[in-house]
Amino acid sequence: MSETIAQSRTSGGTQLRQKRIALILFLIAWVSQGHSMSPVAAAAAPILADQYVCPPCGCGSDDKVHDKPGFCEVCGMPLIVKGSQAAAPAQAPQARKKVAILIFDNVQIIDYTGPYEVFGAAGLEVFTVAASPAMITTSMGMKVTPHYALNDAPAADVLLIPGGGVVATQQDPNVIKWIQERSKQAEYVLSVCNGAYILAKTGLLDGLTATTTAPLIDGLAAFAPKVKVVRDQRYVDNGKFITTAGLSSGIDGAIYVVSKMFGMARAQLTALRMEYDWKGDSKYARASLADRQLMKVLGPGVSLPAPQGSKSELLSTEGTADYWEMKWQVVGDSSPAGALKLVNETLAAAKWIEEATPTAGAIRSAWKFKDQEGRGWSGTSAAQPAGSKIVLVNLKVERIGATSARHASVPEPGAEKLTVRDAWIQEMPPSTRISAAHMIIENLADTPNGLIGATATIARVVELHRAEMDEKGMMRMRRLDRIELPVGKTDLTGELHLMLFDLKAQLKEGDQVALTLEFQNGVSKSVMVPVKKRQTE
Repeated sequence: MSETIAQSRTSGGTQLRQKRIALILFLIAWVSQGHSMSPVAAAAAPILADQYVCPPCGCGSDDKVHDKPGFCEVCGMPLIVKGSQAAAPAQAPQARKKVAILIFDNVQIIDYTGPYEVFGAAGLEVFTVAASPAMITTSMGMKVTPHYALNDAPAADVLLIPGGGVVATQQDPNVIKWIQERSKQAEYVLSVCNGAYILAKTGLLDGLTATTTAPLIDGLAAFAPKVKVVRDQRYVDNGKFITTAGLSSGIDGAIYVVSKMFGMARAQLTALRMEYDWKGDSKYARASLADRQLMKVLGPGVSLPAPQGSKSELLSTEGTADYWEMKWQVVGDSSPAGALKLVNETLAAAKWIEEATPTAGAIRSAWKFKDQEGRGWSGTSAAQPAGSKIVLVNLKVERIGATSARHASVPEPGAEKLTVRDAWIQEMPPSTRISAAHMIIENLADTPNGLIGATATIARVVELHRAEMDEKGMMRMRRLDRIELPVGKTDLTGELHLMLFDLKAQLKEGDQVALTLEFQNGVSKSVMVPVKKRQTE
């Protein structure tokens, strides 16, 4: 009898499980057809793990399934439960927007790959098109096989024309005709860098405003006289036709097109996904920066003339649209006055006007000149010793009447709380290519700081060091990543010090070395350090 009862219970349990499974399947079918579930039935139904998808917006990521709530990584919309009524498209999903990118031999890599990344990250379908299906070679030797030849390429919502070695392409009638025809169908046409020359050749830019890469702006104005060429915009929007400046500007232009097509949020999310600092404006324009005033004088490489037996090396170049400063070091048999004399002769040959009659041996001069637009500029040239056979040369220009503050003249916050005193560099024998720098640093702030690095024009490398005894009683030098600077005085004249390696010239007593110290709070402090002999006890 007990065996009969056990079999009955087993049979009953199997039937119960089968009924539960049938009920679950019925409820799923019932809800999927849009019916609501009663509270009793909902309470009785088992809890199943939901899956989440992007709403059917056509971003290209609608079918990707997520195991928890969140936001779509492409369009940024909140995820919804898969299978819910909101997840079902009211109509057939829209086709993804398409981007056609023209490529050709000697195309600039970043001109097309930067926008390719942008449009792809924004959910568009991107493909490349070339004059033929054959492999092309980019400006830096990358081998690329295009997706389509001209006649085989599908229609696209965005047509992108990059730059690089464009002469052969802008002279190809088949390419020009293809751009003219495909532009009629496209929602937007975007050129990058000197791809503007190709687009201008089609006549589609006539009567419009455009820009291109900084060195070729004047050339574009001559090449396309019916186009208004500007140098103060990173990208120029004429509605359908958008042109960008050089190289990385294509990334900004592509994100801007995304904002026009899908809204600011999609553009911002795309930039964040790429870890790109997109400003959402067109204000940074390389061609408008004030260094062009110095490049007109010294050439694109801003090579400083140096006296015979000497060689100049550019150390830094920075500024804004209204102010610029460049620094060089001149190594060799030259005095500050001798180095400055050559610089001043170059400036005078460029029609700069010296404001005062130079004195013999002068190491600083003031200048005035006018640019192509007739705007007035002031300039300063200066030279100073920085060690045996090393001279530092400085050139500054500033637009007269400019309201923007000079980058270099604004004191860094916290700089006044750090002082360097009693600094000196040890004179070493002529055959020695290293030396040591000693000083006292005072931290006058209320919180600790740290010295995290240093540079000197005369040395290839400057390191922070500590001298300490090893287990065998031998003095060893240990390189440090930082030197702690507690509130008050820190002595860098003994155990702690700086080492200068691979000196470019011999240091002799009486020389001055330009030393720049980098601190944890972001402050950089430059000091002129005299060379001295170590005092013997």
